[in-house]
Amino acid sequence: MGVRLAGGIGPLRVSMPVLPAVGGFLGLGVAVLKGLIWLVWWELVLCYWMLLGCYWLLRVIYWEAPRAGWRWWQRRQTAQGRS
Repeated sequence: MGVRLAGGIGPLRVSMPVLPAVGGFLGLGVAVLKGLIWLVWWELVLCYWMLLGCYWLLRVIYWEAPRAGWRWWQRRQTAQGRS
């Protein structure tokens, strides 16, 4: 919904909320519901980043570090074999 205004720069529209402001227990309920939805959303975002961080930490510990150690060991063995 909008209110049409006529001015020197042409027609303007002023936006209005679709639902009017509610008060009392209904307003409190809406505010609590919005807060809970926001908390659940934030919890999902935090869990996503935490899982991603745990994945990379475990990957470094159990995948990248042993591979790097094995490559280092192989280079060391070949270097000792040449000399």
